[in-house]
Amino acid sequence: MKKLLNRWFCYTLVLLCSAMYAQPCTFKDVIERTTHNVPYEKYNIHLDMLQVLNGKKDNFLGFIGVNRKRLRITFTSIKKSEENKDLYEVEGFSTVMNKNKRTFKGMFTLLSHYKFTEPTFEEPLKNGDIEGFSTFSYQLAEEEKLSATGIFKGEMLVLWYKRINKNPIYSNIFFYTDGERNYQFFGTWTSYKTKKASIASWGEYRIPCSGDFDGGVGDFIPKPQYWQYGWEEFRY
Repeated sequence: MKKLLNRWFCYTLVLLCSAMYAQPCTFKDVIERTTHNVPYEKYNIHLDMLQVLNGKKDNFLGFIGVNRKRLRITFTSIKKSEENKDLYEVEGFSTVMNKNKRTFKGMFTLLSHYKFTEPTFEEPLKNGDIEGFSTFSYQLAEEEKLSATGIFKGEMLVLWYKRINKNPIYSNIFFYTDGERNYQFFGTWTSYKTKKASIASWGEYRIPCSGDFDGGVGDFIPKPQYWQYGWEEFRY
């Protein structure tokens, strides 16, 4: 009887662990991994995010689809909307496995600002300075008249540093931490033709919610089974 109970307990534990492991990644998970669990709170003051959003415009790491084909995103223009202070007009282009260059236009829409309530490093901040991050939704529409085009949609977060009486600037405030990342875009690409959605995510240093794709700890290292999909430069 005792052996039977032990087996039942082990079986139940395995099922629970499997269920937990199988839970889909969420934008909340993206925030936790990017902020390294440093506590934060909402920052309900308007911020001009133009310098932050223009702080990184190319050389992102990204993938698309079940095979995690290499996705490259380049922003050529990010500017404030003249009609809404919480909107930023975006232009750029994408490639998949260094092919099929497609231009896009779209918007970043502010969701919330947050400030860290504890220093992200050992040294305290200067009086009045703030470290934080902001979240946005995004929609980037490729040209519909071309083949293999669609719309990128999702949520994004970006880290920043703000000095007293200054606009915030793009900042890798966790540069000393294993798994450092910033400008994390977590979403999908939906084909105009088929209406089917595929995972499509990108970011600086790491790709959000990459699952078993990224085998690195301190640095980004795609696993060997994905090298053939545009990741040959990371072959080891």
